[in-house]
Amino acid sequence: METSIPSLLLVLWLKSLLNWLVVAVQRHYIIKSFSGFFCISLALIDSLLSLFLTAIFYLEDFNISGWHFTRYHICLLAQMTCFIYAVLHWPVFLLVGLDNFWTLSSSSTHTSWKQKLTYIAGVCLLWILSALYVFWKPGVVLSLGDDEEHQCEMFSSPQASQVLVALLLTVTCVVLYSYAPFENWRVQVFLHSAQQSCLVCLRQTMHTFLSTWVSFVVLMIISPLLLIEMQAHLQMNVVWLCFLNSFSVALVLCGRSFTSNSKKSVSITDGFCSWYFCFTCGADEWNYGQQSGDRTEVKKLNI
Repeated sequence: METSIPSLLLVLWLKSLLNWLVVAVQRHYIIKSFSGFFCISLALIDSLLSLFLTAIFYLEDFNISGWHFTRYHICLLAQMTCFIYAVLHWPVFLLVGLDNFWTLSSSSTHTSWKQKLTYIAGVCLLWILSALYVFWKPGVVLSLGDDEEHQCEMFSSPQASQVLVALLLTVTCVVLYSYAPFENWRVQVFLHSAQQSCLVCLRQTMHTFLSTWVSFVVLMIISPLLLIEMQAHLQMNVVWLCFLNSFSVALVLCGRSFTSNSKKSVSITDGFCSWYFCFTCGADEWNYGQQSGDRTEVKKLNI
């Protein structure tokens, strides 16, 4: 896909503004998870890239500490960024899921400075490993583009589509299972969690997730059908990361509905979705969306 350099710069600046807008709105939740720290790093890298490419475009030819930059390097740097972003979707998705699983399984609701340092180190290491993988991967071809026409050859990331397909399949399977009328099949598959309360938890989890992100899901589905190809540097954005974070929280809650025997209430929010559950699969009562006085203990988590 060929993109003009002015259009590329405009899109990069708009993406940077959107990234920082979401970070600012979610500032109370963004520094409490691995997903939040990665969002901040992505917004920072996008801003620096936009600033540096804009400087190259307007100055056309300059030197920095012996490094010579011309407009040819705009395409080169943009394509390098696309390659790095393209390989990050699966690693980020898996790490966000592990972090949410650990957070929801932990009895502590406070993010310590040690955890924050761990998040920062993990984010830096992920960026470094991704860059090393791209630079050492055989078959990576960079094109400097056509300076006379100010065009750059860009591409999309297959990992973004793969993650989205896996996500949609998972949501579809959970919804079908929770609403399936085959009670005998449920008992055979999950003997220890066939209670109606667990099914209610699955339904409400998916309802909470989809009611918040349904417009984004529809947009992601119809974009390929309309032959709208998103470039790799656009597919990796803060909104997409927040979407993956919400899905990973929903996935962990679905798993907990089958395995948790706790009678404690849990109030969970990631800044976009807010869940309230009472994990009482083995109890006689099931409460969703309401507190049951002295029978339950409310635990609030920020994801």
